[in-house]
Amino acid sequence: MKNAAAHAKKLTSVLKGLKKKVELPDSDTDPLEVLTIAMLAWESTSDKARAMYVRLIEGTVDWNDLRVCMPEEIASLAGDKSPEALERATRLKMVLRDVYLRHHEVTLSPEFAGRKREIKSSISALDGLVPYAASRVLTLCFDIPQVPVDSQVRELLIESGAADEEATEEEVASFINKSVKPDHAADVHARLQAWVDSDHEKLQAARRKNEQLQRRAAKKRRAKSQSDRATRQVQRAKALEVSRKAAEEKARLRAIRKAEAEAKAAAAAEAKEAAEKAAKLAAKKAARKKATKKAAKKPVAKGTAAKKKAAKKPVAKRAATKKKTTKKKAAKKPVAKRTATKKKTTKKKVAKRTATKKKATKKKVAKRTPARKKSSRQR
Repeated sequence: MKNAAAHAKKLTSVLKGLKKKVELPDSDTDPLEVLTIAMLAWESTSDKARAMYVRLIEGTVDWNDLRVCMPEEIASLAGDKSPEALERATRLKMVLRDVYLRHHEVTLSPEFAGRKREIKSSISALDGLVPYAASRVLTLCFDIPQVPVDSQVRELLIESGAADEEATEEEVASFINKSVKPDHAADVHARLQAWVDSDHEKLQAARRKNEQLQRRAAKKRRAKSQSDRATRQVQRAKALEVSRKAAEEKARLRAIRKAEAEAKAAAAAEAKEAAEKAAKLAAKKAARKKATKKAAKKPVAKGTAAKKKAAKKPVAKRAATKKKTTKKKAAKKPVAKRTATKKKTTKKKVAKRTATKKKATKKKVAKRTPARKKSSRQR
């Protein structure tokens, strides 16, 4: 415990100022009786514990009958209406059951056969037994000095400045046992218990007030936590709304950018397609120009080539080809047309022949006349 030396001096002065003592049971008293009264006096007073013990003994046949009672029955038989009534009755039933399981009967007489260390560990190990009751049984029945301390003793010592505020009941008990001589343990217990009995109502009032303050503080904390939770929910909702709007704005901008990109891509594709069409048209125009130039050049070349081929071909072949072409043309035309065309061709041929003969005769005559004139002149 913190500041043990200063607290030890204060404890000595406090114990000297405590003149009143409670009456403690004799050393030959049944340990179970001492244990039961100690359990009933835990967080209570000596008078109340003695009255509850009397009612329990009157309401049951023996210890075994008390052992088999339910905690609610024990609290009802004892007439305990304190806040610790059910816990006290439950612990008492657990202690009696453990004693029965250990010795096959409800008695602590076999414990006297052991050594003090064994007795101390055995009593302290009883199921449900609080340290206050264990210390009281060890001090009064087995001559093992231990000053019993419960929350009431701790609070009184803290108020008087004889113990640290942060010390637990076990730490306060250890501090008292170190500060007090072993022979004075029972006397110190009697003085402290008398102090508790006289200030019990004040302690209970202080506890009730403290509980009310704690309930109010808990209520305020709950209200504050609820308001904080509501505030956090509102803030979370606002943050979610902001994030949702931001996400929608991002999605809108993304859609706009996507539409612009698609429009640009479509325009680029259209421009590319138009350029390809223009290039194709230009290529077609250039091809047409080339074709027209070639067509303009080809007839002369073809004519000369045909003439050369015709010159190269023999006369018989040319005649045969002419006949073939005429036959093909004639086969295509009808009979009447063919006869008409034959007549026409024959007439034309006759006319051409006559015309050519006349021209030839005229030319011959014309040639002959100047030749004759020349010859006549020469002569």
